Amino acid sequence: MEPCWNSSKNKDLAMTNLKHLFEPVTIGPLRLKNRIIMPALTTLYEFEGGTRYADFYAERARGGVSMIIINLQALYPGRAGVSGAVPDESASERGPVKINHDAYIPRLKGWTRAIQENGAKVAAQLAVYGFWARGGYGAPAEEVSPSGIRLEGEDFRPSLEKLTVIRGGRPLLADEIKLIQEEVADAAQRAVKAGFDAIELQALGGNLLSRFLSPLTNQRSDAYGGSLENRARMLIETIAAIKRRVGDFPLICRNNGDDLMPGGMGPSDYQELAPLLADAGVHALNLMPGWYETRRPVNQMNVPQGAFVYAAEALKQVVDIPVAANIRINDPVMADRILADKKADIIAMCSALMADPFLPEKARQGRPEDIRKCVACCNCWSDLAGRRIPIGCSVNARMGMEKAYTLVPADRPKTIWVIGGGPGGMEAARIAAKRGHRVVLFDNRDRLGGQLLYADLPPHKGEWKNFVAYLSTQLEKLGVDVRLNKSVRVSDVQAGKPDAVVVATGARSLIPPIPGVDGDNVVTCVEVLTGKKQTGQQVIIIGGGSVGCETAEFLTDRGKTVTIVEMQAEIAPDVDFWNRWVLMDRLTAANISLLTNARADAITPEGIELCADNTSRFVPADTIVLAAGAVAHDSLLKKLQAVFDNIHPVGDCSKPRKVRQAVESGYKIGMEI
Repeated sequence: MEPCWNSSKNKDLAMTNLKHLFEPVTIGPLRLKNRIIMPALTTLYEFEGGTRYADFYAERARGGVSMIIINLQALYPGRAGVSGAVPDESASERGPVKINHDAYIPRLKGWTRAIQENGAKVAAQLAVYGFWARGGYGAPAEEVSPSGIRLEGEDFRPSLEKLTVIRGGRPLLADEIKLIQEEVADAAQRAVKAGFDAIELQALGGNLLSRFLSPLTNQRSDAYGGSLENRARMLIETIAAIKRRVGDFPLICRNNGDDLMPGGMGPSDYQELAPLLADAGVHALNLMPGWYETRRPVNQMNVPQGAFVYAAEALKQVVDIPVAANIRINDPVMADRILADKKADIIAMCSALMADPFLPEKARQGRPEDIRKCVACCNCWSDLAGRRIPIGCSVNARMGMEKAYTLVPADRPKTIWVIGGGPGGMEAARIAAKRGHRVVLFDNRDRLGGQLLYADLPPHKGEWKNFVAYLSTQLEKLGVDVRLNKSVRVSDVQAGKPDAVVVATGARSLIPPIPGVDGDNVVTCVEVLTGKKQTGQQVIIIGGGSVGCETAEFLTDRGKTVTIVEMQAEIAPDVDFWNRWVLMDRLTAANISLLTNARADAITPEGIELCADNTSRFVPADTIVLAAGAVAHDSLLKKLQAVFDNIHPVGDCSKPRKVRQAVESGYKIGMEI
């Protein structure tokens, strides 16, 4: 589907006061102060105990969002392999976020207070996953499903062309369906006791209730299968059970709006479902297209902004209750236009508020240039689903560290020199200046950005420009003395006598020791991306990491025939979990040749000599592009460390890594000096 966003409208609307975004809206008896909500997500902060989870949400509440939704496990025990002993005191202080026992209510009250006292409403999302313990606490978990069907995975995501269903997950009996519905109703009652302002029932993503809705996974022949009305019976009866317990308490239903699954439900099916939900007493619908198994990209940078607003627009045509649009909406101007065009009533922002918790307040005050936009790098989702660690943010080092990374004014303002204008150096300069230091930033280029000046050049990477623009604007506002086209020497530091020096000189391309690497037909990926060097028609890229793959896409878009040569067993091993399958799909679709376990032994004017699987072969090419990695540009760092104290390396000059690590190191140094 085409995104709803029309960039030609952006300029016109940018001069308005975003009046639609900051109008109140009601969800049943609940009034929200504006139309920005934060949908539920999993952070893994809760497993650590302490106040990190509450601090994370309290910061977003202070930032001006009208309502925050917390994901809570509603069933016993909610995940495979967990048996449910009655939680002891320590279990109620850390671990999975649950609402399936009264023992969790004190913990939940702490979270609701943290959000409400900072200005936002809070809703409890009752999550109904595919694991359940019929006997409640003390009973082993079972995998359950409507029909004993689950989807076969492939590289986390199944192939839509080869999608198969396999038997898995015991089919639920009719009496068990009733038991589950009552457990969810119990959870709703606990939500009221815990002080939540609203309840959201989760029926999306391939979890249990959405598997009842979908004809792909619901092949029952009883009253809970067959027609859409029957497949929706499990959900409708669960809503009725909730309302019997809590009355007309504000109730939201979160569903997909579009499963993005072959054989699943599309927008027209959800248009048929939505009136059933409204008639059952749901006060609002909150959409998040796609199941976990969806092969189509949803969150990634190559997805157009506003790409899934069509799902909300479709439901607004058939119901009068508020409908929330979600995913790839990180700009308040875009959000206001969506509301103005009546394509949605509410905007749900998740990663946008992770990147900048104060986005709503900055937008309300007319300060769009101060918003640190999410760049859709998906590092956060890779943390959660791939690395299985508490989520972090590439552009916001403070996310999840709200208390530990609190800035305090410097005891004594110092003169700080920052050498290097990449993301790490710019962040160090920003934080040091915010604390009251006098900061001078030097860069030998004619503009700021460092490696991000190249990172945003390949296809689907353009949103990195937003982060460079944000940092540049903040440095200007903070009065940082930026000196471009200036290379700093040790003698300059000796003459200038700064109190501290931050070295952020970044990294440089690694030139591998291959015979012929200095030939006229050899160029680096940076030279190609910046247009300093041109390639012939037949191109071989040495190095199949992220940079090599992105350069391959860049050249393919320009009509070149490209082969990637990688020494390791797989392509793009350094690409984050959430992005890798998307990248691999694009490389396949572009007919880019991929040679793994292959070593370049020599480069000639006609091509390269390879050794692959212990066999030598010659591959002809017009141009060889080097993308063999990077090495720290640390010569100045070493010279300064030999002469001065108070030298602080930041980012790639100590070890080439990703933007997230550069930004975090810059934040920490700026905070500590």
